[in-house]
Amino acid sequence: MLISLVFTKYYFLLTNEYYPPAYAYKIANFEAEKVFQKRFLIPVIADLLSQNTPFTFDQSLKFINVFFTYGILYYFKRLLDIFSDGNAKQYWSTLILIPISWNYMFINSIYHAYDIPTLLFYCSCMCFFLNKRYTLFYIFFIIATLNRESTCFITISILILQYNFNNFLNIKENIKQNLSLTKHLFTQTIAWILLITLIRCLIADSPGTLYETTYSMKVFVSNMWNGSTSWPFLNTENFFENPRSFLTLFGFSWVIIRFLWKYIPQDCKRLLFLIPIFMIPALIYANLMEARVYHELNVVIALAVTTGFIEANYCKRNHNLKTRNA
Repeated sequence: MLISLVFTKYYFLLTNEYYPPAYAYKIANFEAEKVFQKRFLIPVIADLLSQNTPFTFDQSLKFINVFFTYGILYYFKRLLDIFSDGNAKQYWSTLILIPISWNYMFINSIYHAYDIPTLLFYCSCMCFFLNKRYTLFYIFFIIATLNRESTCFITISILILQYNFNNFLNIKENIKQNLSLTKHLFTQTIAWILLITLIRCLIADSPGTLYETTYSMKVFVSNMWNGSTSWPFLNTENFFENPRSFLTLFGFSWVIIRFLWKYIPQDCKRLLFLIPIFMIPALIYANLMEARVYHELNVVIALAVTTGFIEANYCKRNHNLKTRNA
């Protein structure tokens, strides 16, 4: 809880709502542009809290952020337990805050109310499904979709992790082996489509479009090479706002994967396939130079790195124990 409070303090100190049509209070009042209005869950909850408690709207957003940060640490620890066979200590879960802090605060500085909750919903939904707690999974999946439409990546992650590709060429046998999982994937897909359709109908009268015109990544990379201003919300006089700081995404934690590869559990390696899949729609719909847009990938990369550290540490302790016994 203390870590969650400290994280939230600096998160709100180092970020800001830069774009008036996306302000949380406008989303709460259903006055924001469509692209932001469709992610209304957290602003609406904050508005309800401010109306029924002594909290102001801003304080409600901060309170919610503390709650969701605590949830990220809790459910990330549960994921570590699943992938590392229970070898994870509680303190390992705090490592997820390294890529999150780096991407969301230091090389981003843009605040949106739905960002941190997206990470909790991804962690919790994955935990529920992998532990076969399907009722809780679908409740959280539905709520999560009201927060952000990227819950489709939860379904894709489950497919990557649990689909049995043995006998892939034997269609009949393959269907038989994956029948139960296929039913779940189909249910999630239908639920997601229905929810997205409902949300679009709900915000049909909101101004703007459902998707923004993205900035050119090609131009950004060119300007990064030349060290000149590109992304309009970057100040090249400051390293953390210089286009070249983009190369430090996830706090360079992705570099460590190469050195921990032999220790990373196979399932975490499989989950890394989400990265290229994630990047396909991101190239079309997201401003990739905006470091906060890599939501679920923060968890995927942190899982690979942290489980690698856990297994390396476990192997080292076992080796030392055997050496002492010998």
